[in-house]
Amino acid sequence: MASSHRTVVHWLLIPGLSLGLFLLFTLGAAWVTRFTDAPELPEPAAPPPALPPRATAPEPTEPSRLPAPPLPRPEAPVHEPPRAPPPRQGFDAPDPRRVEVVEPVVEASSGRIDAEDLRLAIQSVTPLVQQCFQDAAQRNRGTHEVKLRFTVEGEGSEGKMNRGELVSSTIPDPMVQACVLDSLLDARFPAPHLGGSATVLQPFRFTVPGDAGP
Repeated sequence: MASSHRTVVHWLLIPGLSLGLFLLFTLGAAWVTRFTDAPELPEPAAPPPALPPRATAPEPTEPSRLPAPPLPRPEAPVHEPPRAPPPRQGFDAPDPRRVEVVEPVVEASSGRIDAEDLRLAIQSVTPLVQQCFQDAAQRNRGTHEVKLRFTVEGEGSEGKMNRGELVSSTIPDPMVQACVLDSLLDARFPAPHLGGSATVLQPFRFTVPGDAGP
C-alpha cells in the first residue's frame, strides 16, 4: 500500500510540476517576447515644411497729400485819405469861370478891317463882359455863351459899332444879354480901310478855363 501510494504521488507530482514549469516557462517567454519581439512602431513622419507665406501685393495707398498751404492773411483794407470837400459856391466864394478870348469872325466887309486891331478892341472890353456874367453867376451855373452880331463903320480915324443884335444865348436872362451888348459900345474899333463897314460875329463864352464849350 505504501509503495502504491508513493507511485500515485510520483505520477501526479511529476507531471504537475512539469506542467507548472511548462506553463511558467511559456508565460515567461510570452512576457519576454511581448517586449522584445513587438514590432517597433514607425516614427511619426515629420510634418512637411511649412510653405512660405504668399507675398501679398501691397494695398494701394493714397499718395501722401501735401499739407495745404496756409491761407494768406487778408490784407488790411487800405483806406484812402479823406478828400477835402469841394469849396462851397456860396455868395462870397469866387467864381472860377472866366470869359474866354474867342477870335471874332468877319462875315462881310465893304472895306478892309485889320483882324488884329479888331481882336484887341474886343479884348479891351472883356472885363466888362466878365462883370455881366458875374452878376448872374449864382443863378446860372456851368458854361454859358452869348453870341452877338454887330457892324463896325468908319467914323473919322476910328470905327464905331452899329446895329448890334443877339444871335444866341444859353443864359435866359435879358439883363445879361443887354449888358454884354452894351459893353461893346466902349470898345475902340479900328475903322475899315477905304471906308465902308464890316459885319462881325463875336461869341462870348463864360466857362472854367480848360472846359469845353456848350
